Amino acid sequence: MAIDGQNVDAVVALAEVQASQGQGAQAVESYRKAASLAPGSPELQSALGEAYEAGGDWQQAEASYRRALGLRADFGPAANNLAYLMLEHGGDLNVALSLAQTARRNMPGVPNTADTLGWAYYRAGSFNLAAPMFEEAVKREPGNATYHYHLGLAYQKMNDAARAKAELQKAISVDPKSAVAEEARRAESQGDGGS
Repeated sequence: MAIDGQNVDAVVALAEVQASQGQGAQAVESYRKAASLAPGSPELQSALGEAYEAGGDWQQAEASYRRALGLRADFGPAANNLAYLMLEHGGDLNVALSLAQTARRNMPGVPNTADTLGWAYYRAGSFNLAAPMFEEAVKREPGNATYHYHLGLAYQKMNDAARAKAELQKAISVDPKSAVAEEARRAESQGDGGS
């Protein structure tokens, strides 16, 4: 960077190091610089979106993912991440479903695309379509609490109490102190007839 501040690869490497060290604001600035040096890169716009998202700024993340998709409409990572943000923050369900399907088509073996598409189906009330997506995500990444949580919710909606309870308990056991574990506990108590 000191030798050539216009070297995109160096700026990206710096951003990655900053992100890995928990320096979110600095990582955002570095990704912004990289994106300005390579304005036609959907990869850099998507990475910038991920940096914003990691910092809790979902509106800026959404804008970055939209810019990435403006550069390449079928760019799977941006489509997946934008779909998930829309599902979590009250965006248009039909648009989110379409984006999730695009991501899944372009990244078929990636567990988070299965989870995102499953979450879109779940939000649309298509629990029988959601469950196989979540099952695939859990199979590919069994240590992900969110995937177990989502699968547990789908099983609850399908009136499969035993499998729902097992998946919710797995979600809790992955990281008992996480927000996902708290949501799983709440869902489990509601499934048991709790409040």
